Amino acid sequence: MKTSARVVLILTTAALPFLMSGCTGLAERKVVPGGSPPVITNSFASKEVAQGQFWKIYLEAQDPDSDMQKIVCFIQQPGSGMSSQSVSIRKGDEARLFGILACYFSPARPGVSAWTELTLTLFIRDRGGNESNRVTFPVAVSLRARQEPPSPPFDPGVMRIFGGIGITLFSPTE
Repeated sequence: MKTSARVVLILTTAALPFLMSGCTGLAERKVVPGGSPPVITNSFASKEVAQGQFWKIYLEAQDPDSDMQKIVCFIQQPGSGMSSQSVSIRKGDEARLFGILACYFSPARPGVSAWTELTLTLFIRDRGGNESNRVTFPVAVSLRARQEPPSPPFDPGVMRIFGGIGITLFSPTE
């Protein structure tokens, strides 16, 4: 038993430098921050939406390095804290993004107010770790709200949806 314990100790001690060099190699292969950050040049979202419908967030963004990777969203509902979600940016859209991020609000649940307010803040992260400017959209979710049409340069008839997120509404007691 003592012999096998010594063998394990010797092998572990001998293997430790190799394991540590492997970790260093992984750290060297990580993406190094650099390049130019993406820029959100235009955005629009209605300040009201009905429960159970898509809330359309219109975005236009550019990245000189053509390496936009994902849209990161933070949703804050008073009394319920903050949640986050992200949407991957498709190949072909890494240089210029022009379209709609569709947000779906869950149908009303017991205890959820007929008029709920929340805030969605988003930014774009690229493969180099750079982050774009942040844009914030307050919204009131109610049973009969109507979304406002977007302002130029957005045309709702020809915009493509490039991703979506689901937002669960909570009652203040949950």
